Amino acid sequence: MAERAMSAGVESAAKPGRRRGRFLVVLTLIVMALITVLVLGGSYALQAYDRSHVIAVACAVTAAEGDVGSSTSGKGIGSSFDQVEVSTKECGPLVLRRGVTAENEEAIAARLEAGGRSRCEIGAASFRFREVLVSVRERVVVFGCSEQR
Repeated sequence: MAERAMSAGVESAAKPGRRRGRFLVVLTLIVMALITVLVLGGSYALQAYDRSHVIAVACAVTAAEGDVGSSTSGKGIGSSFDQVEVSTKECGPLVLRRGVTAENEEAIAARLEAGGRSRCEIGAASFRFREVLVSVRERVVVFGCSEQR
């Protein structure tokens, strides 16, 4: 009889531990799901926000160079496109893709570099989080740059 009482005491003491363990497993799964949603959906949300919240920023251009960028999907499908990589003092590294072709990329790069200061239209979220984007190797894409007068 004493053995039954001891085994019953052991079982009742183990149940709160099981509940805590189950709670931690469920909590871990929820956190992992949220991180996955943020990583996968965050890029689309950032791009959508940037398209609707464009700001103009004056940047001192230190260098500009024509380049070819590319994109790939999880299945390996992708495309290449012409772009101008712009290095600036205040705004960090930027990438201009709109209106850039193989024929005009070097001319655009030379114009931006010679102009010194440029006025660039950038998405507000990308500009605010540009250090984070650069640290995770994500490009800060600008909608357009023109010489500041």
